[in-house]
Amino acid sequence: FFETMLRAILFSVGTASALRLGVPAGTSGSLRTGGQPHMGLAVGDQFPAEALKSFGVSGKKAVVFFYGADDAPSCKKELAAFDEFMDEFKTLGATVVGVRNAAGAKGADEVYGSMKIVVDDGDEVREQIGIEKDLFGLLGGRETYVVGPKGVVVGVHNNQFGPETHISTALTALESMPAAPSGFVFPDLSSFFSK
Repeated sequence: FFETMLRAILFSVGTASALRLGVPAGTSGSLRTGGQPHMGLAVGDQFPAEALKSFGVSGKKAVVFFYGADDAPSCKKELAAFDEFMDEFKTLGATVVGVRNAAGAKGADEVYGSMKIVVDDGDEVREQIGIEKDLFGLLGGRETYVVGPKGVVVGVHNNQFGPETHISTALTALESMPAAPSGFVFPDLSSFFSK
């Protein structure tokens, strides 16, 4: 409670004040030892395989972002920002999936057809991952995970008050991933067999 209240006050005071006091500005979630924001999963963790399968991205590069509600102002900003950069995500070979609970479903899947938007029934995936609520438990945690084809998390981002920052972090994580190996091309042996 105290950490959340302190973070809200520091956010309203400004980034410079927050940084002087050692609190990560604009972050959400509980602070771990050392002032790091709590993330449900860390780089190197395995994203739940069943969740990736249900999101339709098992075996693929994916950006999975959790947000609160389709009609909340900051969530609209995040959805619009992901939509604006969809060509870059596709160029990097990633599928983008937005995840919210049933109460937050207000038609974004119809507005933002460039990305896959799914419902997390009963917040099951959020709970499985360990995404904590923000602002005294009123807001669902806003977290983004970049996942490789084997389901390993290669990038994470948590920022409740800077929804657009999730895009740059996700793109940077994708750009750092090795390119997918090209398939084996069997050499043309027709001249060998025609003799």
